[in-house]
Amino acid sequence: MFASVAGGRWVVDQLSWLKAQGHECTAVLAGDAGPTVELCRAAGIRVMPFDFAVYGRRVFSVPLRVLRLAMLMRRERFDVVQSHIIPSTLFARPAAWLADVPVRLEMSTSPYYMQAPSMRWIEAWTAWMETGLIPSCTLTGRLYREAGIAERLVQPVLYYGPDAARFDPERQAPEGLRSELGLPPDTPLVGSIAIFYSKCRGGSFVPPEIRYRYIKGHTDIIRAMHKVVRDIPSARLVMVGCGWGAKAHEAEADLREVVRREGLEKIVLFAGWRPDTAAVYQDLDVSVQASLNENLGGTIESLLMARPTVATRVGGMVDSVVDGETGVLVDPADPDDLARGILQLLRDPERAAALGRAGRERMLARFTLETTMPALEQLYQRQLAQASGPFRLHVGIGRLVIAAMLAVPLLARVGFDLVARSYMPNRWRTLRRLLRKGAPPPGS
Repeated sequence: MFASVAGGRWVVDQLSWLKAQGHECTAVLAGDAGPTVELCRAAGIRVMPFDFAVYGRRVFSVPLRVLRLAMLMRRERFDVVQSHIIPSTLFARPAAWLADVPVRLEMSTSPYYMQAPSMRWIEAWTAWMETGLIPSCTLTGRLYREAGIAERLVQPVLYYGPDAARFDPERQAPEGLRSELGLPPDTPLVGSIAIFYSKCRGGSFVPPEIRYRYIKGHTDIIRAMHKVVRDIPSARLVMVGCGWGAKAHEAEADLREVVRREGLEKIVLFAGWRPDTAAVYQDLDVSVQASLNENLGGTIESLLMARPTVATRVGGMVDSVVDGETGVLVDPADPDDLARGILQLLRDPERAAALGRAGRERMLARFTLETTMPALEQLYQRQLAQASGPFRLHVGIGRLVIAAMLAVPLLARVGFDLVARSYMPNRWRTLRRLLRKGAPPPGS
């Protein structure tokens, strides 16, 4: 289950691997058109569209859509249902439980959900419906346990690793960005490969550290270049990516405006989105992942390509980038520290290359599709062997009664958080402050 039709190459990789082992695979996606849909169909993977929308008026139809998804699962007799990003989990978790699917798993794409207050309580309150939670970085596993989720549910960490064959520096030719951008061949090139997300909104469904900020840290990378070019005037930053969602063009325009205001138009260059990121990494002297909240970001791909890598100390990037061993870690939201890390690698190319090589060895040992998927398949088989008889009618009826009793308080709490804490966060904070002081609420 994946609540999108784009940005899910890893979904296709996982399903393709399982299909190659002889398993029947179905991708339940947020539509029947889009890049991920096309990749699935090209790989011979069946696609079933489903409406995962949860915002606006669509929230009132969630219970009916959960029931419809549960009926689909019973009809298809899935042995395993695995969800990924949280909108798909919000539907797949109760639907698979109602349908009595034998193995019900969530593989969390990021610690983001456990760091946002409202998402954390939803996860903790409903996790018992799963047969297992798979953290995709060490931090997520720790956050599960700190939230009081039963230890029996928390599985060992499995990383969203790509197919190592796609990221082999010995076989990959460079993209040729210097020539394309009109730069001299010896230009020190710093690169950021990441989607241009709009500024995060506020509210309790967003982790505090990224509210009203750019989650990928693009503005920090831009501002870090002031210090970088003071030390190495010929250095340039190339921003590889494009906007995302309904406001895709606005996000890129905002970043271009930041570059203009900072007076860095000749230093920071935009190269658009590139389908072959491995080729882009070959062009870079330093690869930067400056996110304020992240899972692994692009660190796995960067290190598989043996690129000298700078990353912020957030999320799962501390799993892949070991400071001083496979790259350089810096503080998040700190352009000066980011510049320090970039300059360390640009000033000492031999050390930088050694860190890149060590990073590739670390990735090959544990962070690729070839290491993740055998462990995931073994988890499926182990849980299937322990499962009770699937799709038991009396169990489904009993669970439907329990779900009806739980739905009202759950939806009421979600609705309260959406309205009071997300859409009106400033008013909520004011009311809470007044109540703490014992003052009557406004209008009373």
